[in-house]
Amino acid sequence: MALEIYVFQPLSSNSGRVYMTLLEKGVTFVGHELWGPTFDHLKPDYLAINPRGQVPALVHDGLVLTEGVTINEYIDDAFEGPPLRPSDPRRRWEMRAWCRFAENDLGRALMMINWNRIVPSLLGDRSVEEIEKTLEAVPDPDRRRAWLAALHQTTHPEQLRESHRRVREGAAEVEARLLRHRWIAGPEHSLADIDMLNFCGFMADWMPDLVNPQSTPAFTDWMARMEERPAVMEMRRRTKPYVPEPRNPALNRSGAGHA
Repeated sequence: MALEIYVFQPLSSNSGRVYMTLLEKGVTFVGHELWGPTFDHLKPDYLAINPRGQVPALVHDGLVLTEGVTINEYIDDAFEGPPLRPSDPRRRWEMRAWCRFAENDLGRALMMINWNRIVPSLLGDRSVEEIEKTLEAVPDPDRRRAWLAALHQTTHPEQLRESHRRVREGAAEVEARLLRHRWIAGPEHSLADIDMLNFCGFMADWMPDLVNPQSTPAFTDWMARMEERPAVMEMRRRTKPYVPEPRNPALNRSGAGHA
Protein backbone atom coordinates (compact mmCIF):
# COMPACT_ATOMS: atom_id res chain seq x y z
CA MET A 1 0.00 0.00 0.00
CA ALA A 2 1.23 3.52 -0.84
CA LEU A 3 2.72 5.48 2.05
CA GLU A 4 3.62 9.15 1.74
CA ILE A 5 4.86 11.63 4.31
CA TYR A 6 4.84 15.42 4.08
CA VAL A 7 7.58 16.99 6.19
CA PHE A 8 9.31 20.31 6.66
CA GLN A 9 12.78 20.75 5.27
CA PRO A 10 14.91 21.60 7.15
CA LEU A 11 13.39 18.93 9.36
CA SER A 12 11.28 20.32 12.20
CA SER A 13 10.53 18.66 15.54
CA ASN A 14 7.15 17.24 14.55
CA SER A 15 8.36 16.19 11.12
CA GLY A 16 11.44 14.55 12.60
CA ARG A 17 9.53 12.48 15.13
CA VAL A 18 7.44 10.83 12.39
CA TYR A 19 10.30 10.50 9.91
CA MET A 20 12.43 8.78 12.54
CA THR A 21 9.60 6.45 13.56
CA LEU A 22 9.20 5.25 9.98
CA LEU A 23 12.94 4.56 9.79
CA GLU A 24 12.97 2.75 13.14
CA LYS A 25 10.17 0.49 11.89
CA GLY A 26 11.93 -0.08 8.57
CA VAL A 27 8.95 1.19 6.56
CA THR A 28 9.35 2.15 2.90
CA PHE A 29 7.80 5.54 2.16
CA VAL A 30 7.79 8.43 -0.27
CA GLY A 31 8.80 11.75 1.26
CA HIS A 32 7.51 15.18 0.19
CA GLU A 33 9.48 18.16 1.47
CA LEU A 34 7.83 21.49 2.32
CA TRP A 35 10.09 24.51 2.65
CA GLY A 36 9.23 26.26 5.91
CA PRO A 37 10.66 29.74 5.20
CA THR A 38 8.39 30.07 2.14
CA PHE A 39 5.39 28.77 4.11
CA ASP A 40 4.69 25.89 1.75
CA HIS A 41 2.38 24.44 4.41
CA LEU A 42 -0.02 27.36 3.93
CA LYS A 43 -0.31 26.95 0.17
CA PRO A 44 -3.47 25.47 -1.42
CA ASP A 45 -1.86 22.19 -2.48
CA TYR A 46 -0.92 21.30 1.08
CA LEU A 47 -4.06 22.75 2.68
CA ALA A 48 -6.01 20.33 0.49
CA ILE A 49 -4.21 17.53 2.37
CA ASN A 50 -4.32 19.08 5.85
CA PRO A 51 -6.68 22.06 6.12
CA ARG A 52 -5.10 23.01 9.46
CA GLY A 53 -1.85 23.77 7.68
CA GLN A 54 0.22 21.78 10.12
CA VAL A 55 3.09 19.45 9.31
CA PRO A 56 3.66 16.50 9.17
CA ALA A 57 0.90 14.61 7.41
CA LEU A 58 0.98 10.91 6.61
CA VAL A 59 -1.05 9.50 3.73
CA HIS A 60 -1.49 5.74 3.91
CA ASP A 61 -3.45 4.16 1.08
CA GLY A 62 -5.68 7.23 0.82
CA LEU A 63 -6.09 7.78 4.58
CA VAL A 64 -4.70 11.15 5.74
CA LEU A 65 -3.27 11.17 9.25
CA THR A 66 -2.22 14.28 11.16
CA GLU A 67 -0.85 15.06 14.65
CA GLY A 68 2.59 13.55 15.19
CA VAL A 69 1.89 11.70 18.43
CA THR A 70 -1.08 9.81 17.01
CA ILE A 71 0.63 9.24 13.65
CA ASN A 72 3.48 7.50 15.47
CA GLU A 73 1.19 5.17 17.38
CA TYR A 74 -0.58 4.36 14.12
CA ILE A 75 2.76 3.53 12.47
CA ASP A 76 3.68 1.26 15.36
CA ASP A 77 0.37 -0.59 15.02
CA ALA A 78 0.10 -0.72 11.24
CA PHE A 79 3.56 -1.92 10.23
CA GLU A 80 5.93 -4.74 10.99
CA GLY A 81 9.19 -3.98 12.71
CA PRO A 82 10.54 -3.54 16.23
CA PRO A 83 7.85 -2.39 18.68
CA LEU A 84 8.21 1.23 19.78
CA ARG A 85 5.84 1.11 22.75
CA PRO A 86 6.29 -0.90 25.96
CA SER A 87 4.02 -3.92 26.30
CA ASP A 88 3.50 -3.29 30.02
CA PRO A 89 0.50 -0.92 30.54
CA ARG A 90 2.28 1.11 33.23
CA ARG A 91 5.37 1.58 31.09
CA ARG A 92 3.18 2.52 28.15
CA TRP A 93 1.47 5.14 30.29
CA GLU A 94 4.89 6.50 31.28
CA MET A 95 5.90 6.59 27.63
CA ARG A 96 2.83 8.64 26.72
CA ALA A 97 3.39 10.99 29.64
CA TRP A 98 6.97 11.63 28.52
CA CYS A 99 5.89 12.09 24.89
CA ARG A 100 3.51 14.75 26.14
CA PHE A 101 6.23 16.34 28.26
CA ALA A 102 8.67 16.45 25.34
CA GLU A 103 6.13 18.13 23.06
CA ASN A 104 3.87 20.22 25.29
CA ASP A 105 6.08 21.19 28.22
CA LEU A 106 9.78 21.35 27.44
CA GLY A 107 9.29 21.43 23.67
CA ARG A 108 6.68 24.19 23.73
CA ALA A 109 8.87 26.39 25.92
CA LEU A 110 11.78 25.92 23.52
CA MET A 111 9.45 26.69 20.62
CA MET A 112 8.31 29.95 22.21
CA ILE A 113 11.91 31.11 22.63
CA ASN A 114 12.90 29.97 19.16
CA TRP A 115 9.93 31.50 17.31
CA ASN A 116 10.79 34.90 18.75
CA ARG A 117 14.33 34.53 17.48
CA ILE A 118 13.75 33.18 13.97
CA VAL A 119 10.46 34.62 12.70
CA PRO A 120 11.85 38.14 12.03
CA SER A 121 14.71 36.53 10.08
CA LEU A 122 12.22 34.97 7.67
CA LEU A 123 11.60 38.35 6.06
CA GLY A 124 14.48 38.13 3.64
CA ASP A 125 13.63 40.41 0.71
CA ARG A 126 9.96 40.41 1.63
CA SER A 127 8.15 43.21 3.39
CA VAL A 128 6.69 42.93 6.86
CA GLU A 129 3.26 43.38 5.29
CA GLU A 130 3.81 40.40 2.98
CA ILE A 131 4.85 38.09 5.83
CA GLU A 132 2.04 39.42 8.00
CA LYS A 133 -0.51 38.62 5.30
CA THR A 134 0.89 35.09 5.02
CA LEU A 135 0.83 34.51 8.78
CA GLU A 136 -2.73 35.78 9.04
CA ALA A 137 -3.68 32.77 6.92
CA VAL A 138 -2.45 30.33 9.59
CA PRO A 139 -5.61 28.31 10.35
CA ASP A 140 -4.90 27.67 14.05
CA PRO A 141 -5.70 30.90 15.98
CA ASP A 142 -3.26 30.29 18.85
CA ARG A 143 -0.40 29.53 16.49
CA ARG A 144 -1.35 32.52 14.33
CA ARG A 145 -1.21 34.88 17.32
CA ALA A 146 2.14 33.46 18.46
CA TRP A 147 3.72 33.83 15.01
CA LEU A 148 2.43 37.38 14.56
CA ALA A 149 3.67 38.37 18.01
CA ALA A 150 7.08 36.92 17.17
CA LEU A 151 7.13 38.77 13.84
CA HIS A 152 6.41 42.10 15.51
CA GLN A 153 8.50 41.23 18.61
CA THR A 154 5.51 41.92 20.85
CA THR A 155 5.58 38.67 22.83
CA HIS A 156 5.26 39.68 26.48
CA PRO A 157 8.63 39.47 28.27
CA GLU A 158 7.03 37.48 31.07
CA GLN A 159 6.09 34.76 28.59
CA LEU A 160 9.70 34.51 27.49
CA ARG A 161 10.98 34.47 31.08
CA GLU A 162 8.49 31.71 31.90
CA SER A 163 9.65 29.73 28.86
CA HIS A 164 13.27 30.01 29.99
CA ARG A 165 12.27 28.87 33.49
CA ARG A 166 10.48 25.84 32.07
CA VAL A 167 13.48 24.98 29.92
CA ARG A 168 15.84 25.09 32.90
CA GLU A 169 13.53 22.96 35.03
CA GLY A 170 12.77 20.64 32.12
CA ALA A 171 16.42 19.91 31.44
CA ALA A 172 16.89 19.03 35.12
CA GLU A 173 13.83 16.78 35.03
CA VAL A 174 15.11 14.87 31.99
CA GLU A 175 18.51 14.47 33.64
CA ALA A 176 16.91 13.09 36.81
CA ARG A 177 14.88 10.63 34.76
CA LEU A 178 17.87 9.38 32.79
CA LEU A 179 19.95 8.93 35.93
CA ARG A 180 17.42 6.26 36.91
CA HIS A 181 16.56 4.75 33.51
CA ARG A 182 18.53 3.90 30.38
CA TRP A 183 15.75 5.20 28.12
CA ILE A 184 13.12 7.89 28.66
CA ALA A 185 10.23 5.50 29.32
CA GLY A 186 12.30 2.92 31.22
CA PRO A 187 14.48 0.00 30.12
CA GLU A 188 13.27 0.02 26.48
CA HIS A 189 13.81 2.47 23.65
CA SER A 190 10.42 3.88 22.67
CA LEU A 191 8.48 6.67 21.02
CA ALA A 192 9.31 8.80 24.07
CA ASP A 193 12.99 8.76 23.10
CA ILE A 194 12.10 9.66 19.52
CA ASP A 195 10.02 12.61 20.69
CA MET A 196 12.60 13.84 23.19
CA LEU A 197 15.40 13.80 20.62
CA ASN A 198 13.38 15.69 18.02
CA PHE A 199 11.88 18.30 20.31
CA CYS A 200 14.79 18.82 22.68
CA GLY A 201 17.91 17.15 21.25
CA PHE A 202 19.41 20.43 20.01
CA MET A 203 19.68 21.83 23.56
CA ALA A 204 23.33 20.79 23.94
CA ASP A 205 24.22 22.99 20.94
CA TRP A 206 21.77 25.78 21.64
CA MET A 207 22.01 25.98 25.43
CA PRO A 208 25.35 24.42 26.37
CA ASP A 209 25.27 26.00 29.83
CA LEU A 210 22.19 23.88 30.61
CA VAL A 211 22.96 20.62 28.80
CA ASN A 212 26.59 19.51 28.90
CA PRO A 213 28.66 16.54 30.09
CA GLN A 214 29.37 18.16 33.46
CA SER A 215 25.89 19.41 34.37
CA THR A 216 23.80 16.73 32.66
CA PRO A 217 25.96 13.63 32.10
CA ALA A 218 23.00 11.24 31.78
CA PHE A 219 21.19 13.49 29.29
CA THR A 220 24.42 13.88 27.31
CA ASP A 221 25.11 10.12 27.27
CA TRP A 222 21.54 9.42 26.16
CA MET A 223 21.84 11.86 23.27
CA ALA A 224 25.08 10.22 22.15
CA ARG A 225 23.44 6.78 22.20
CA MET A 226 20.47 8.10 20.24
CA GLU A 227 22.73 9.57 17.56
CA GLU A 228 24.38 6.16 17.16
CA ARG A 229 21.11 4.42 16.32
CA PRO A 230 20.95 3.36 12.64
CA ALA A 231 17.58 5.08 12.12
CA VAL A 232 18.91 8.37 13.46
CA MET A 233 22.06 8.16 11.35
CA GLU A 234 19.94 7.40 8.29
CA MET A 235 17.66 10.36 9.00
CA ARG A 236 20.68 12.63 9.36
CA ARG A 237 21.98 11.31 6.02
CA ARG A 238 18.71 11.89 4.18
CA THR A 239 17.61 15.20 5.66
CA LYS A 240 18.88 18.51 6.87
CA PRO A 241 17.87 18.86 10.52
CA TYR A 242 16.84 22.24 11.86
CA VAL A 243 19.28 23.21 14.62
CA PRO A 244 18.98 26.70 16.15
CA GLU A 245 22.19 28.65 16.40
CA PRO A 246 23.82 28.75 19.86
CA ARG A 247 22.59 31.58 22.02
CA ASN A 248 24.24 33.91 24.47
CA PRO A 249 24.66 31.81 27.66
CA ALA A 250 23.67 34.80 29.80
CA LEU A 251 20.30 34.91 28.07
CA ASN A 252 19.90 31.17 28.52
CA ARG A 253 20.28 31.49 32.27
CA SER A 254 18.17 34.57 32.87
CA GLY A 255 15.69 34.58 30.03
CA ALA A 256 16.06 38.34 29.99
CA GLY A 257 16.50 40.55 26.99
CA HIS A 258 15.64 39.86 23.38
CA ALA A 259 14.81 36.20 22.75
